[in-house]
Amino acid sequence: MESSKLIRLMGSALMRNIARYQSGLPKASPEVQNLADITGIQKIDPIPKDPMHLFKSWFTHHSQLHQDSNLVANVMNVSTASKDGRVNSRSLILRRLDEDGFVIMTDNRSSKSQDLKDNPNAAFTFLWINNVDGLYLARQIRIAGKVIQLETSNWIDVYDSEPLFCKIRAYVCHQGQPVDWDTHKKNHDDLLAQYESGKHDLKRPDHVVAYKLFPTFMDFYESHGLKIADRLKYVRHSETNKNWECSRIAA
Repeated sequence: MESSKLIRLMGSALMRNIARYQSGLPKASPEVQNLADITGIQKIDPIPKDPMHLFKSWFTHHSQLHQDSNLVANVMNVSTASKDGRVNSRSLILRRLDEDGFVIMTDNRSSKSQDLKDNPNAAFTFLWINNVDGLYLARQIRIAGKVIQLETSNWIDVYDSEPLFCKIRAYVCHQGQPVDWDTHKKNHDDLLAQYESGKHDLKRPDHVVAYKLFPTFMDFYESHGLKIADRLKYVRHSETNKNWECSRIAA
């Protein structure tokens, strides 16, 4: 391919990507006359001493906005790193929010579990974008800290409250391993039949475990409408230290 034609194609692709990016940004109404109405600086207020209080406030607000919808409000991105530094990310459900940390449940044979055995540090990210008062309210919370595996007695109620398909999945899925669909379907149907006949109680298999992240870093990002976002960064020196340091940082 001629270099000039290649450059034109690359330029066209770049312009398409820019247009797609811009289409996702909030837009000013054409009737706006005052420039102060189409820019500004968002302010997070009040600022609690404990970032868990701010998280709970934002999480409750987001959940209430979607209480009548089918949106799963407690989805987050979970990032782990292997012993050689390779980062892996995936979406998980926040199974429980404690006063001092965040609980997830997973397969102990999974890559994330292996990562956490080799490197017990993880990062969770929540992103919530909602239409509030006719304007987009964007909130992101980044969380990082040490992760420990919980004793079964601490969280067995989480597994027990799982819907049927999740309990069946715990038995028929070896997470991340190759599978033949027809065999997979047969295993599912056979186990469902055993459960229906009372021959299987679907109690927690040993490989289903729970982990808890104790945060030492929390970053809160907020923007509402046509404003530059505000950010708060909380840090503490260890997961047992109750004193957080908070600073406002640029978006």
